[in-house]
Order: sequence, then C-alpha cells, then structure tokens
Amino acid sequence: MTIAINPTAPGSLAPDPATAVPSPEATSLPAQTFTPLPSLEPPPAPEILPTLAVPPPPQLTYEERWRLQQIDRQIFAAPIAFATTGSELWWYDPVQQQSVILGRINGPFVAQARFILRGQGVEAFEVPYQVNVGYGLTALSPALLERIRVAGFSDWIETYVFVGSNITPL
Repeated sequence: MTIAINPTAPGSLAPDPATAVPSPEATSLPAQTFTPLPSLEPPPAPEILPTLAVPPPPQLTYEERWRLQQIDRQIFAAPIAFATTGSELWWYDPVQQQSVILGRINGPFVAQARFILRGQGVEAFEVPYQVNVGYGLTALSPALLERIRVAGFSDWIETYVFVGSNITPL
C-alpha cells in the first residue's frame, strides 16, 4: 500500500484512506493474456509477371465475311446461264452475319461461281443480282434495302440459290 500524507493533520504520517492507492498485489483482478498485434509491415509486393500483348484479330471486310461462308468456291471462267422452276434467292448479310431470303425466282438466271455453304453443307450457285431489278424481284422491303445499304452495297449484290433438280443449264 502506498502512504499518502494527510495535510490536515500536522506531523501525521498516517495513511489517508480517501487518497490511498492500492498496490498491484492487493487487487484481485484475473490475469489477462494479450495477443500480440499483427505485424504492421506492408505486405510483400506482388510478383510482376511478364504479359504478352496479343493484338486483336484483324477486322474482316464485308466481302471477306461473305467469302468465309463459301467453302470450295469455284469461279466459272465465264458466267453460266441456268433456268429454275422455282428457287429461293438468298443474300448473306455480312453486317448481321445471317442469310436472308430475298424471294423466289422462276426462269433463267446467271451464275458466276459454285460453292458449298458453310454451316449447311449444301451446294449453291453464286448469282449476281441487280437490286430491285433482276429476276422479277422488284419490290424488296425498305428494311431489306436499308440492310443492303448499311453493308455498303447499292445496285448489285452477290446472292445465291441452292443447287437442286429444279435447276438446269441453258
């Protein structure tokens, strides 16, 4: 116990209970264990791995996209005339990357190549088509004309018909 001097009692060395501070041995608090604080050092810097910058693949032109749809394309030395008793005329929209039916043709038409259509494995003739003029298809919808324009075409597009028994050479 620590002794405090009482100033009101002259010459007194008696402890003053109001100001007496108990010694650490006199307290009956339970023993406490302290967990050490985690290290305040910064974490190690992450290992910097070399990176390989791969350039993006080149953008394909619309014609290149169309050509990718044609497997084993065989260009005729000169355009060949055929006749059909009823064939669907298709156009590949290279912007949307989908085939679109333009309409049904009957009678003569000209083909400039023969190929197999990717994804379908069907043989087809490549047919040049003058937009809204050729083969009796003269009323394409405004939406379809807009798709043709957005793809960069105006007067002529390359279309195709599927080879079948309904097509004969002229």
